Amino acid sequence: MRVIIFTFLCLMSASSYSATFYIDPINGSSSNDGSQELPWRTLQEVIENRLIESQRWSAPYSADSTLENVNVGAPVKAGDTLVLMSGYHGDIALDRYINAEDIVIQAGLNQTPTVSSIFIRSSARWVISGLSVSNSHSPIADFHTGVLVDVESHSFRGPSSEIRIIGNDIFSAPDVSHWSVEDWANLGSSGIDIAAENSTVANNTIYNIRFGITTFDDHAYVYGNSIINFAGDGMRGLGNYSEFSNNFVANAFDINGNHDDGFQSWSRNGQPVVGVILRNNHFITDFNHPNPALLSNFQGIGAFDGFYHDWIVENNVLQIEHWHGISLYGARNCTVINNTVIDYNDDPRMRPWIRINPHKNGTHGEGNIVRNNIGRIVIEDSGTVSDHNLSPSNAEFSNYFVDRNNFDLHLNAQSPAIGAGSFKKAPVQDADGTPRVKRIDAGAYQAR
Repeated sequence: MRVIIFTFLCLMSASSYSATFYIDPINGSSSNDGSQELPWRTLQEVIENRLIESQRWSAPYSADSTLENVNVGAPVKAGDTLVLMSGYHGDIALDRYINAEDIVIQAGLNQTPTVSSIFIRSSARWVISGLSVSNSHSPIADFHTGVLVDVESHSFRGPSSEIRIIGNDIFSAPDVSHWSVEDWANLGSSGIDIAAENSTVANNTIYNIRFGITTFDDHAYVYGNSIINFAGDGMRGLGNYSEFSNNFVANAFDINGNHDDGFQSWSRNGQPVVGVILRNNHFITDFNHPNPALLSNFQGIGAFDGFYHDWIVENNVLQIEHWHGISLYGARNCTVINNTVIDYNDDPRMRPWIRINPHKNGTHGEGNIVRNNIGRIVIEDSGTVSDHNLSPSNAEFSNYFVDRNNFDLHLNAQSPAIGAGSFKKAPVQDADGTPRVKRIDAGAYQAR
């Protein structure tokens, strides 16, 4: 029986009908009704047995496509929740499921449901939460070098949108400390690829993977993720009007000729990447790296193939060992403000910079601001204003930071950065959420 839940919004009552179904690989059966007492067996079976009512775009997809009903009369409907219990739920594929409201797939309380991969194509309004996603969960050990969570739009079947990937554990294998270059090539998968407008990737733990998170479409919100032990790029943002905030990226592996980046973007089809926000992210070269023999001195925020319009890069903390700390090539109306970019160690040959360069074709940008940063500043572009930045030497770091050697780049009580910034366009909070009120300190943190 479907559970009726009443909600009240905007000072007037409105009823919505939703149900909760249970899926239990250990105690369930495909012949059950999905209740808590009689759960279904696996999520893969629920999908394959067509127990989800939804819609899909008529194909081939075009601006004139209409929505067609799918699995009419099936028990699971838009707005419902599927609660997964511990055990292996299969290799998940959702192809052409457009929901009028979110359908939530979530782990049960204190449960650890596992799947080998998730593929979503031409679908909308799905929430995936609390799952452990890894090839290593498959009983047949079916390792592949693809993408563990792959959300795809399709020219024939239609676009995806409004997908939320929240609070999952995503990894190729639980331990890669012994992996060779060949192991990475043969066994390493990437974490999340998402080609779906208005989507969210939040609070996931993504580790022991090739590429971490790649967003292809506009209005992506990527926040609170940990991306540790990667052999490619930590994050890549290719759509417009997207935000990457409060993410932690560390420990790249050098396995091929890829120039590894903490974050990377590039222009596609000659069009600029517009309106990206990079805020409160933390990048560290070596955070207890599990295999120092393959350590990669990855680049920080690398945007080399512009143009890039109307970006905000603020409150980011980078402790890396590569020249390219924050680099924008071909920037227009971009603001790089209150970031802290310093060396991971004391090798002067690899001291990272904050750099604004012309586009690769020689075209200068315009309207850019570099302000209130701590780091080596390199401005090669005539369209950039640079002020209130501090560039301490490695020998001066102890005068600035609480404990640089243990990754604590908060300002100490005597730091020259205190009060050294300008209020103009400064973010109202620092990387910890502390308000900037009476003064503006340089760098990502306000002194306490």
